[in-house]
Amino acid sequence: MDGFYKEARITTVDEPYLKPISDEGIGFYNMDINTAVLTFQVRREINGENYPLEISKANTEITAYFVSDNGSSTGRVKVEFVDPMQGIIRLTLDNDFLKASTDTSVTGQIYIKAVGRKDTVVLNEFRFHVADALINQIDGDIKIRYIREIDDLVDLVKDRIETVSKELENVQEAENEFLNFVNTQKSEFVKQVTDLRNQMENFSKQTEIEITDYLNTINDKVLEVNERLNAATEGVITEQNLEEHLIGYAKKEEVGTELSKKANEDEFKALSDGLDELIQNKVNEAINKAIGQQIPLTESDGAAIRLDNVDLSTMNKIDKTGFYYLYNPTNSPDPDNQSGYAIVISRSETYKKVLFMPYNKHRIYSRNMMGETTRWGSWYDATKGVVIPGSNPVV
Repeated sequence: MDGFYKEARITTVDEPYLKPISDEGIGFYNMDINTAVLTFQVRREINGENYPLEISKANTEITAYFVSDNGSSTGRVKVEFVDPMQGIIRLTLDNDFLKASTDTSVTGQIYIKAVGRKDTVVLNEFRFHVADALINQIDGDIKIRYIREIDDLVDLVKDRIETVSKELENVQEAENEFLNFVNTQKSEFVKQVTDLRNQMENFSKQTEIEITDYLNTINDKVLEVNERLNAATEGVITEQNLEEHLIGYAKKEEVGTELSKKANEDEFKALSDGLDELIQNKVNEAINKAIGQQIPLTESDGAAIRLDNVDLSTMNKIDKTGFYYLYNPTNSPDPDNQSGYAIVISRSETYKKVLFMPYNKHRIYSRNMMGETTRWGSWYDATKGVVIPGSNPVV
C-alpha cells in the first residue's frame, strides 16, 4: 500500500473458545478516506503455543464483516494478503461506512474458508470506535459562509472555464483558417511546380530535337567541306616532292650570302627572312592538312586491324572507318559468338554503318547508328534465308 494511512494491528487466534468481544481501543474518523487500515495476524494454537497460520490465495478465501451500533453494515469485505508465511492480512474500511457509523462503535469479524472445501473458520469478534471529525462540528453560520465562498469560487471557476473555452474555440478557428490557407497555398504551389516541370520537359525535348537537327546540318556541311577539300588537295605534293622540286633553287643561306653583297643589306635580309618564313608556313599547312586526312584502314602490311574482346552491343573500340578482324567478341549477333570480320563505315561520330561476318559462315549482319538521339539500332541478318541456286553454302 502506497501513501500514508492509519494502521491498527490486531492479533486473532484460531481457537474454539468464546471470549468477550475485545475492545482494542482503536478509533477512526468519518473523514478517513482510504486511510483507515486494519492489519491482522492470524495465529493458531497448538499444544498451548501460538504459531502464525500460513494463509494465502492458494489455500484460503478470507473476508470480513462490520456492523455499527446504529445498524449500518459493510457487507463482505475482501482482505489483502500481506505476509502469507506470517499469517498477516490487511483491509481498508470504506469511507461511506465510516460516515454512516459516525459516533458509534463498530463490531467486526473475520471469516476464513478453505479453497475447494466447505470448511470455514469464524474468528473472534473485535470492536473499534468511529468519531466525528472536528471540522464537521463547526457552527452552522460559519458553514454557510464557507459554502457561499465555495459557491462564489465555483462560479468564478465556471466563468474562467467558459472564457478559456471560448478562447480555445477562437484558437481552433484560427488554426483551421491557417491550415486551410496553407493547404490552398500548397496546392497552388504544387500546381505551379507541375506546370513549370511540364513546360521545362517540353522545352527540353523541343530544344533537343532542334539541336540534333542543327548538329546534323552542321555535320553534313562539314562532310561536304571535307569532301571538297579532299578533292581539292588530292594532288598535293609531299614534303619530299617539294624538296625535289626546289633542289635547283637557291637556299636561305645562299640568298643571305648574295644579299649581303648588295646595298641596304639589313633591308634585303629582313625581306628574305619574312619570305622564307611565309613559304615554309604555307608548305607546312598544306602538308599537315594532307597528312591529317590519311587515316589507316588496315595494318601496315595490308591485313585487317585486329581488335580483341569487342562488345558488339555497346560497339566499343569501333569508331573509325576501317577493315577489322574481331577476335572473341561478346554480345555478337551470331548465336555462336564466333570471331569474324567487320567493315566499319563512319560518316561522323553519330552516323555509322557496320557489317559483321563470322569467319567460318556465309552470313552478313548489319547495324546502323542514325544520329545522336537514336544511336545504335538493332543488328539485322542481311543474308538470312538467301541461298544462291546451285550452291551448297556452309551456314
